[in-house]
Amino acid sequence: MILTAITIAINVVPIVGVLFMNQNDLLGLVVSPEINTVMGKVTATQEQIEAVLTTATLVDSHYDAESRKTILTYEITNPTAFDLAVNGLSANVQCLTHHFQLGQTIIDKPVSIRAGETGTIALSGFWTQEAIEHLWAKHEGDQKIDVELTKISVDVNGINIQTDQTLKIPDFPVT
Repeated sequence: MILTAITIAINVVPIVGVLFMNQNDLLGLVVSPEINTVMGKVTATQEQIEAVLTTATLVDSHYDAESRKTILTYEITNPTAFDLAVNGLSANVQCLTHHFQLGQTIIDKPVSIRAGETGTIALSGFWTQEAIEHLWAKHEGDQKIDVELTKISVDVNGINIQTDQTLKIPDFPVT
């Protein structure tokens, strides 16, 4: 019994001591500082991803009344020093005037944008029936309305980020 306790103490005490000494940086026990430095140069922070979103320029928008499908095409400049793989992007679309949710939009296909270059991202979605009723009631006769993308969620280089930042889309065609 005593030998078992001594064996456990010999094995457990050093491990607990190392864990206690490195309690503020447990990842450092597994990942060396050199690898952490390299990873820091390859991955993006939330601030960097949001900076990419601020470069988004709407270049085209379409609405097909028959199918209720919306298509938004953006050009996005990658201001970072590394390539970005935009694997996913989704957002709510809402009426800017009435803050009424019209539907959701998602990225059509993944896009790669090289460092310092500009790429094109296409988003598509469908108006809900409630959105159609809102457009009839509040925007009767309007050819275009102002909308915005809210609750934006983006997967860049495998990093999933959700932001409160909005993207305004003026003069979106609704007929």
